[in-house]
Amino acid sequence: DRVKIVQEQLEKETEGFRSLQRDATKGYQNRQQVVQQLNESELVMKELELLDDESVVYKLIGPCLIRQDLVEAKANVEKRIEYIKKEADRLENTLKGLEGRQNDKQQEVIKLQQKLQKLMSPSA
Repeated sequence: DRVKIVQEQLEKETEGFRSLQRDATKGYQNRQQVVQQLNESELVMKELELLDDESVVYKLIGPCLIRQDLVEAKANVEKRIEYIKKEADRLENTLKGLEGRQNDKQQEVIKLQQKLQKLMSPSA
């Protein structure tokens, strides 16, 4: 029965679409978290830029505050910002790919729905 075959295809494609939607939602949440980390790190860098060379900087390591050289602190924050930016770019590319696959899957679902409607219409 062609109707049953198309219904099964539609269910399969719909589940694939939902799966892509879940993946995209996770991706958006991850991207939001990375953007927040980037903003925090950039704020830290701005604060470090305000300090003069004699300022004392401490780094929290576990439960302890350890004195750190200002130049070293700036270098560490710069490296962190660089890493976070690369991660943000990677997530953005992943999301673009997911969005493209999601659009393709959505079009396939629409085609199958239309095909099913034609098969179920009385004139068919």
